[in-house]
Amino acid sequence: MKYFLLSILVLFEVGRLSAQSFVGNLNPYPSANQRAVLADDTLKILAIMVNFQEDADGTTSGNGKFGTIYSQNYGNDILDPLPHDKKYFESHLDFVKNYFAKVSKGKLNIIYEVLPDTFSVSQRMRNYSPPPRSNDFTPLADFSVEAWTKADQLYPGFPFSDYDVFLIFHAGVGRDISLPGSIGNERDLPSVYLSDKAFKEIYGNEYEGIPVSGGSFRITNSMIIPETESREVETLSGTFLFQITINGLLCASVGSHLGLPDLFDTETGLSAIGRFGLMDGQSIFAYLGTYPPEPSPWEKIQLGWVEPVTLEIQNADVSLVTNLVATMSDTVILKVPLNSSEYYLIENRIRDANKDGSTLTYIQNNVVKTKTFLNDTTGYRSFDVDSLSGVIIDVDEFDWAVPGNGIVIWHIDENVINEKIAENKVNTDKNRRGVDIEEADGVQDIGEIFFTIFGDQLVGEGFEEDFWHKDNPATLFTNRFAKDTRPNTLTNTGANSLITIKDFSEIDNRMSFRVEFGDSVVKPLFVQKLSITGSNNSITSLTKGSSRKFAINTFDSLFISDGNQILYACKDFSYYKPASVIVDNKNILIGLKRNWNVINPFSITYWYEENDSVFSGENLTEILFSTEPIIREFPGGIYELIAGTYDGKIYIYDLLSILSENPLIKNIISIDNAGRIHTISTDGNNLACIFSGTDPVNPRAYFYLNGKQIEIGRPDDENLKSTIDDKGNYISVISKVSGSYLLFNNDMMIKNLVINPVFGYSWFSLGDIKNDGNNYITLTNDSELEVYNINFKFADNFPVSSGDSKNMVVLPLTTDFEGDSKSEIISFSEDGRIFAFDGGSGRLVNGFPISIGRRLGTDACLFEFDGKYGLAVLTENGDFYGWEISSVQTSLGWVETFGNRSNTNFLKSASRSSYINEFFPANRAYNYPNPVYEGTTNIRYYVAVDSRISIKIFDLAGDFVAELNDDAQGGLDNETVWNVGNIQSGVYLARIEASSTSGKTEQAVIKIAVVK
Repeated sequence: MKYFLLSILVLFEVGRLSAQSFVGNLNPYPSANQRAVLADDTLKILAIMVNFQEDADGTTSGNGKFGTIYSQNYGNDILDPLPHDKKYFESHLDFVKNYFAKVSKGKLNIIYEVLPDTFSVSQRMRNYSPPPRSNDFTPLADFSVEAWTKADQLYPGFPFSDYDVFLIFHAGVGRDISLPGSIGNERDLPSVYLSDKAFKEIYGNEYEGIPVSGGSFRITNSMIIPETESREVETLSGTFLFQITINGLLCASVGSHLGLPDLFDTETGLSAIGRFGLMDGQSIFAYLGTYPPEPSPWEKIQLGWVEPVTLEIQNADVSLVTNLVATMSDTVILKVPLNSSEYYLIENRIRDANKDGSTLTYIQNNVVKTKTFLNDTTGYRSFDVDSLSGVIIDVDEFDWAVPGNGIVIWHIDENVINEKIAENKVNTDKNRRGVDIEEADGVQDIGEIFFTIFGDQLVGEGFEEDFWHKDNPATLFTNRFAKDTRPNTLTNTGANSLITIKDFSEIDNRMSFRVEFGDSVVKPLFVQKLSITGSNNSITSLTKGSSRKFAINTFDSLFISDGNQILYACKDFSYYKPASVIVDNKNILIGLKRNWNVINPFSITYWYEENDSVFSGENLTEILFSTEPIIREFPGGIYELIAGTYDGKIYIYDLLSILSENPLIKNIISIDNAGRIHTISTDGNNLACIFSGTDPVNPRAYFYLNGKQIEIGRPDDENLKSTIDDKGNYISVISKVSGSYLLFNNDMMIKNLVINPVFGYSWFSLGDIKNDGNNYITLTNDSELEVYNINFKFADNFPVSSGDSKNMVVLPLTTDFEGDSKSEIISFSEDGRIFAFDGGSGRLVNGFPISIGRRLGTDACLFEFDGKYGLAVLTENGDFYGWEISSVQTSLGWVETFGNRSNTNFLKSASRSSYINEFFPANRAYNYPNPVYEGTTNIRYYVAVDSRISIKIFDLAGDFVAELNDDAQGGLDNETVWNVGNIQSGVYLARIEASSTSGKTEQAVIKIAVVK
């Protein structure tokens, strides 16, 4: 006779129990490298039936023996009826066999054997049970060792080596679900799969497995499963039998053996993917454990059963066919990459693809029977299976277990998976899951806890409204999935994926929708997997007109690519970043090749393209080049190649002669007492460099400009970049890894500033940020992008931040792509986000950040094509990305590692369109921070010409407090620091007076609040 749920409390508990099933882990030590299943793969399972020593322990179910968990005879009209013997367990394994045959489409064949006799281990059940809420699996491992050792003794000569998976069916129920009345002190055994990795974690890395067959074979895994999950429950209405079977648990355990991690939250036991895949408690106990849905597409892909169709970067109308009725030509799983580590897997899930209801096959009284349900009904729902009995051995459509119909969009983050799979925590962070569902109703509630009007707790497991289709009635549903919808298409780091998916059709076995790439500003151009790795990579633009080409140079190879295919490749082109120039419509690329262990250690290499033909070659030389090649241009079509050497020389070649057999050396600059030349900058008229001295006892570094040299301290991997200021001076900025920045006006050092180096101060560039006649210094500092004028004062509205603790990395780039004349600054975070900040306001440019999902493998590259600007980047794992970032061309700034494709380390003079002619504008006088809480405040002001500054500070009573004097540089914001360490709290007036060398004087008064 069937026993119904007797109270509303129990009914609600049933709805939540599976979500809280695995408070620990089903698969505590999954492999980071999933097992690829071959088309002809067979998995052989060996099972034993194990009792415990008899007990009367109230914290365990039954007395330790099979068939003792019930206090009365419930007959055969229940799920998992007695006896729990060999045939009973074989029936459950029949279900496992049928399940995997169908969901793998024949790629996985299950063969099983259950040894005929039960036997008992030496102790009571509680002795093998970990303490509640413990992650110590040693008792379970000990149980496995003892059980298999005894099985080996009972079956001498048994061929254990013929099997892959070793399964223990034990007496009692599993400590896997939470039911009304539980106080969490149960000592039943939790169900678990112990892998080879698990045994090594428990017993040490030297442990080789459980010896059997006289030591000739070792068992390296063990699956622990109870005889049933059904148990008696005490309620206000009396005792009733709560029926829940082990079919789903067995399938998930096999999934664990195949390498799948748990996809529920293993820290809380709460659901994370609901009833949409296999490795979640809600799915394991869907229809109260009788059958789970098909695995998620990610699970199938991990197991090698399917290959998704990857959508390239192009707008497309897509149709997806549900798995059960798909033909070979149909697309079942669509992969839409967001970046190199995140992507969507999109599928069409239909509960009744055959449109004939749900048919179950079961065994009752040793008779195979079937039962069909045309729809969900009382007695046949996910939380109510009173209409079922016996042991379910097959279901015609396992996806009847999913909670609805339509398109399901999965968000996969391989960074999260790779970081957390070893700890079995893939989905523990509900805000950044490795395998996640984009719930169409806009309420991300799978795994969320809710309370009914009765005060009972429910956990979200997925609902009909979570599916994407035209007629979804959810309030937030708009038939569109984009960066501004809920949910949105942002990456897990909050970046714009540039993906819109919309116009979902009505529910059907074949459903359609449209995928679009890009937004109003940023549009993806290409993604190319090059698998280029290393630390000496570079990107050089070869683009001209509408012909988009790039030189990607590595330590040992050169690739010419258009972003879609490799157009040319060769080995050992250049040890340094190559230089490029277009001469008479001829695209020329020059490299310096280092040849190890040969007489001629270096070669000048070249590649050029002319009349749709490609030419390449090299000219051997004994010169030991120490810098990247530089190409500079003079009026009249004269081009020179410049490179420094290890012995203090700078060679200047006629560029076009490099392409012949006889390179022409036009000049050799020999620098006195110079060792290695480190880096060079030039604008054609001026030539500057950093070099090391020759004294090995007291090594020094020097700045050189047009024949003059100045010592700049100990060598420290200096970077040199130069520009021309509004007065025509050659301005050079030098950075050191230690955080020191030096500023030279022609050959005179005018600034020496040490900025506390948080992270990577070698990453700086120059840019025309304000159009005020001066180029600005842009640099990365931890999670901030800092911008300084050449007075080393912060530019207005800077610094700006990435918004979190992620470091900014590699070189920031500058160019005006918004068309407002002021350069935007493009910066990059270590987690693969790309930011663009407006140079005038400091705001984030519309459409940014975008994401590549991984850290960059080299500096990025800005390029011109078809009257637009583009951005190209290479990830650390060799993915090559390109985007269109503007629809107009205005002016380029710092666009490659060494400034430009010619490697000149130089930026032309800045625009003066926003130059302030007013001598001393009062509205530009202020202090920051204000109020001043401690330490110092910066009093800031602007003067149009060089001036003397006098600052007198008074309290509100008019009493004199302090006087500060300073010199101000014309055309720039200047600052004077006031130390308030000995100043009392209060409001103070600062009168700032500026006096020019011509005698002009103006003043402004500002208020400064000091709070202590």
